[in-house]
Formats: sequence, C-alpha cells, structure tokens
Amino acid sequence: MSEVTPRAVGTARKKYIIAKNPLRAASVDEPDLNAVVRDLEGFAKELRAMAVGEDAEPVVMTPLSAPDTQGVHRIEAELTDEHVEALKAKFGAGLTIEEDTPLELFDSGGMFDLAQNMASSASSDTLSVVVSVKAPDGSAVSNASVMLFGEVWSDRQLTNTQGNATLKLHGETLQTLSELRIKPKDSFWSKVIKQPALQERGNTVTLQPLPTSKDDPQIDTWGTEAMGIVAMPNNGPVVKVAVIDSGLSGDHPDLDPAGGMSMGEGGDPAEDWKNDGSGHGTHVSGTVGALNNAFGVRGVADRVAIHSYQIFPQATMSKLLRALDKAIEDQVDVINMSLGGSSSSVVLQERLQAVRNAGILPIAAAGNNGGKVMYPAAYSEVMAVAAVGRVGTFPDDSHHTAHVTGTNTANGAYFAARFTCRGPEIDVCGPGVAVISTVPGKGYSAYDGTSMASPHVAGFAAVKLAQSPAILNMQRSGARARALFDAVIAACQDLGLEAELQGRGMPVLQGVVSPPPAPAPQPGDDVLADVSDLLARAIAAVKKIKV
Repeated sequence: MSEVTPRAVGTARKKYIIAKNPLRAASVDEPDLNAVVRDLEGFAKELRAMAVGEDAEPVVMTPLSAPDTQGVHRIEAELTDEHVEALKAKFGAGLTIEEDTPLELFDSGGMFDLAQNMASSASSDTLSVVVSVKAPDGSAVSNASVMLFGEVWSDRQLTNTQGNATLKLHGETLQTLSELRIKPKDSFWSKVIKQPALQERGNTVTLQPLPTSKDDPQIDTWGTEAMGIVAMPNNGPVVKVAVIDSGLSGDHPDLDPAGGMSMGEGGDPAEDWKNDGSGHGTHVSGTVGALNNAFGVRGVADRVAIHSYQIFPQATMSKLLRALDKAIEDQVDVINMSLGGSSSSVVLQERLQAVRNAGILPIAAAGNNGGKVMYPAAYSEVMAVAAVGRVGTFPDDSHHTAHVTGTNTANGAYFAARFTCRGPEIDVCGPGVAVISTVPGKGYSAYDGTSMASPHVAGFAAVKLAQSPAILNMQRSGARARALFDAVIAACQDLGLEAELQGRGMPVLQGVVSPPPAPAPQPGDDVLADVSDLLARAIAAVKKIKV
C-alpha cells in the first residue's frame, strides 16, 4: 500500500489579463504588446514541455484586437507565478497584469434560497413533511421551490407535477419548525409563513397569481409607472441597448432581441446566448424593452433594439471585457450591467473609458450586499444605480417584505431596499423590489435586486436618447455619452432619501404618453394596408405565443 500524493498535472497556472498600463508615468516606456505575445508563446512552449500526461490542460494564450484597430490591445493567458514575475521584470510599470476574477449577478434570489438539503438519508429521528402548492383554482403549481427551516436543519425541494414536495429534516419536530418559504418558478407571488402550523401530511399552500400572464391583457408594472410611460418616436434611428448578462430566452413572445453573442468557452457564440439558464438576463431584458403588445408586461423602452451579450454562467472579468469590446463594435447606445464584483481593475476601467469615448453610456447595478458600491458601478465612467421599492406593490406575506426598511421617502411611498449598496458613487436610483418581468418558459416572475433597478434606468436612457435628436445625432465620442448622462441626471426627481441611497433621485420621463396596444384584427375586419408598426408587433407576438 502506497502513500497518497497529489496527482502530477503540470505546473500550476492561472488565467491573467495583460494590457498596457493606462496609469503609467510619462517616463515609463509604452510596452509593445506584440513583444509580450512573443514572450508568451515561448512560455506556452515551456508549459507544454513541462505538462505531465495526455490529460494535461492545453495552454491558452489569446491576443485580442481593439474593435476600431488591428493592433493587439489586450491578451488573455494562462501563466505560472514565475512567468508573471518574468513579464513584470521585463516590461515593468508599463504593463498591467491582472488575475481573471469571477463576477456575480446582482439579484436577491440567493438571499431567499438559503435552504440546503442537509438530511442525506432518512432515519428514525428524521421528520418528513409533505407540502402541496396550489393555485387559487386548486390546480397544482409544479417546479416551485419549497424551503422548510427548523432550529438546526433545513431542506429544499421542488414540487412535482402534482404540486407536492416532500421535505426531510433530521432531528426536528413539528413544533421546532420555524419558517416555510415557497418560491414559484413564475406566474405567482412567493409566500413566506413564519412558525408554520404543519402536519406530516395534508398541508396545502395557495399562492396568489401575479397580475399578468401570457393570456391576460398587458399591464404596466409599478416601475414603468413610476418612471413614466412614454412612447419612443417611431421615426429616426432605433436606439440600441446592450444587456451584458446570462443571455436571453430566444422563444419568449414578449421579447424581440436584435441579436447577441455568447462569450462562453466553446459552443456556438451566435446561438448560445438564446439559452438563459438562470433567467436573470431574460428578466433584465424584459424590464428594458418588453414589447408593447396585447399581453404580459411593457418595458420602459417600447421601441428599442436589445443586444444580448452572454457572460454567465461562470462569468469572469475577461468575458466582461470581451462583451464591452462587442458593444463598441456593434455601436450600441446604452449598456446595462446588472453584475459586478468587489475587486477593482485598471484594465476594466480603461475599457469603460473606451466605451464612453465610443459615445456609449454604461449603466451598472450598485450591488446587493448592503455595503459599499461594487465594481463596475463604482467607477466614475459608469452610471451607478441603487434600488428602491414602493409600498403596497407586493403581498405582505411574500419574500419581498424582507427588503422593506424604515428608510422611507417623505411621502412614505418609497423605501430604500435593504440589500442595496450605497455610497457617494451612486448616481440615481430605480425600482428594484417586486419587479415583474419576463423569464424563460414564456412566463413572468417578480425579482428583487439592484439588477432590476439598473435596467429601468437603461431603458429610461434609451427613451431619453430617442427623445433627444441633438444627442442621438452627435458624433460618437465622450461628449455624446456625457450629454446622455447629464440628460438622465437632469430628469431625476428627488425622493427625499440620503444621496448615498438615491444619488440625484429617480429619473422620470416627460413626453407623449405611450398608448395601449391596439387589439388584434378580428375575422371580417377591414385591415388597412398601412397598419401601424405597433399593431404589427402585437400581432406577431400573439402568433409567437401560440407556437
């Protein structure tokens, strides 16, 4: 019998982002990135020679060109610590070398889904509880997350096609159970029952339906009402909004994206962005620009071209940088980033400056840990968005209640969301509690987070740009991005919260009120040849949902 030792897999290496240091002093020579590439090619040969076994991971080294030039402006590479030190020694302060760090999405779902199945097997002291989740008409609600908490143990299960979930908690009794949480996949409000009176069998929880579905008339959410429901001009260029997120469900009838790209490894970049595993990007996109049709919800911008750039799951700084490059290449007008991290990045800030210089306004969620504003929202190049909620827009027994604080506006209508990050970097605030929007499966769900507040402001910026031909027609430059930034700030209404929680306040649109969608033509109707663009989109959406 031999002692177990680590398996040899070659020299340890990590992924790095390499670029010219934009903060280098004038006395520091500008590095030649092509020379860096040549050095990295030599390192790659060394690593291949040192790798042990046929299963050793291949060496990755990718030079990237700027969207507007043919020259290398950034390099992604897998390096050992020794190679990093060699590059620093050779190129000095002229080069920036940053480890490729992970990013997170800024919705509050993780705060709700804290239960884990800790009981691995049943035993004589394992409590088993069956919960049935129903709609008001008695029909089963399947795929709902059911979480049950005791004094020590917890469990989480999904309801089956009959709406039932069996939860098992080791060492608990019916008297020690402290909380039952129900989180539906879509169509219904969540429900939280503290100190639930449960039996082992025969427990039914009835959920309240959301005020919208794919069969109901279209509604305006409290967020769109608060920020102003204004029609975008039907003439002139269509404003482009990039949503850098988890993708966008390609078959949702309330969305009509202009295009997209996946920044993930492998797969089909031109198609994979249409598969949104988390639902986050689909929800964000719906808030920006869900269609103004005969059902579902309406986005803040009723006529906008959404470009979906998928960097989740397993998002990293390098994927975000690639998405920003793509946004510059596609000449979008506004970027929404409902994501971020706690680490600053010189390379990322330089790319955001390039975004601004391309005439694009980047907007980002502030973060959800209640602390300091996270990156990229913390950068001065980015419009940072905090989250507020509105009293009376969700049931008292829903999980949204957990985000209510005593920090209210003077009129008592709005409150600062408990989770929102705050600080002097905050520019504006937006609706971020109980926000109803599109989710995969052709449905709708209510989410919380600064992730939800940011796309409200991105949609607002798109409408404001469409209303401002003088800005829209400006040469693409930093001045154009600054003019749009200033226009959004100028439209803010002070909610009476501290500046670190609201910035200048919530932007509110002024202009022509957006009309409701025209009804679909009925058999025998005399449909005119010059049917409006709005009606055409409504008909197309109705057909799509029936597929």
